[in-house]
Amino acid sequence: MVSRIGITDNIKSLSDLQTRCNLRQTDSDHFFVEWFENLPELNPQEKVGIARIKQRYDYHRIDGLLLEGTINLLVVSPLLELAGFLDPPFRIRSPYGIALELDDPEETIRGFIDTLVVQEQLWILVVESKRTSIPVPAALPQLLAYMLSNDRSDRPVFGMATNGDEFVFLKLTFTDTPQYDVSRTFSLFPRRHELGEVLQILKRLGQVLLE
Repeated sequence: MVSRIGITDNIKSLSDLQTRCNLRQTDSDHFFVEWFENLPELNPQEKVGIARIKQRYDYHRIDGLLLEGTINLLVVSPLLELAGFLDPPFRIRSPYGIALELDDPEETIRGFIDTLVVQEQLWILVVESKRTSIPVPAALPQLLAYMLSNDRSDRPVFGMATNGDEFVFLKLTFTDTPQYDVSRTFSLFPRRHELGEVLQILKRLGQVLLE
């Protein structure tokens, strides 16, 4: 089992994680179908909720980059509520926060990752950036490192990473060689946003967690 202590601080790339944890990305198109197959339809109340999140996001985002706390307040928490994760039988805990530091040709970019865990099987990372936007893929090594530390190795573990503008989902399974795959990126920034798809995926993962 991978230790949470140290690995998330020392991992700088997916290559590092793959080498240290014997992790590989699968090449199977059938490995991670939960992000695009059998997605539940949104009811009228959920569609209204999505429109409200987008409206508030646009109102605050127009002034500049959003910090982690604002992203949580405006986007992540309302999404989790619409997906049903704030009500029984789900339980959420927020055990970890880690620094994220990236080397840029012109400067060192520093941010913060806030972690929420649903039912021990859905890890949600929110990336905060103060000056320069940190792309979601930069957080994936740390997210996978956390997911690898999951205590329930008999079941798949899912993850979602967001910086407010973008969302990415992951799936990890524990076999002799741990395997993972990544969804496409979903965007909230343009007018024709994809927040509805993000909610559908969260609802689908909620169904899987209860199976």
